[in-house]
Amino acid sequence: MSDREGTQPAREPENVEAEAERRAARKKRAEAVRRKYDFGVIRTLRQQKGLTIEKFAKLCGLSYAPISRIETNLIKPNLETLDKIAEGLGITTYNLVAMAERREARKMRSREYRSGGFTFQSVGFEGVEIYLGEGRRGAVANDPDLHTKDFATIVVRAGLLELRYHDKVFSIGPGEAVSFDCVFPHQYVAVEDTEIVVVLHSR
Repeated sequence: MSDREGTQPAREPENVEAEAERRAARKKRAEAVRRKYDFGVIRTLRQQKGLTIEKFAKLCGLSYAPISRIETNLIKPNLETLDKIAEGLGITTYNLVAMAERREARKMRSREYRSGGFTFQSVGFEGVEIYLGEGRRGAVANDPDLHTKDFATIVVRAGLLELRYHDKVFSIGPGEAVSFDCVFPHQYVAVEDTEIVVVLHSR
């Protein structure tokens, strides 16, 4: 048997060194991705839909390999790939990136606010303000000045609330919600002892 048939040629030292450098560069890029993003959220969302990675890749019009690398934070996807993945998940690319972005948990104490007969506990994060409110039967808040944003969404947790807005009256019961432009005059009326959640947000 000749040497050619019986043994594999030894790799050149420079090739070994080049491969080691490539591995180190890939590892460095992956660490940089993981510091800012965690695309493992794609795997979580995919699994919630009951999709294997193979079926999901086909749904997105991508191959298995890049999705596997993205889900394990080995590579940072480009915008076109993110668009396809987001479409496959049924969400917007913006929301996908927002979910993947690494953020430290923040703890803060709520502050108390009173308006008419309503008492609110409020917190604000990233341009959204949330108010947990309670009003005893008959409580009325006239055009509450808590509204510092353009829009409000009110969800009733318990009881019955009337929102008087312009010349209309909206009755909102448990599990129901209403959204409106809070720049215009409005009034809250607790028809029963009522618990509400008010979310303030911009356009």
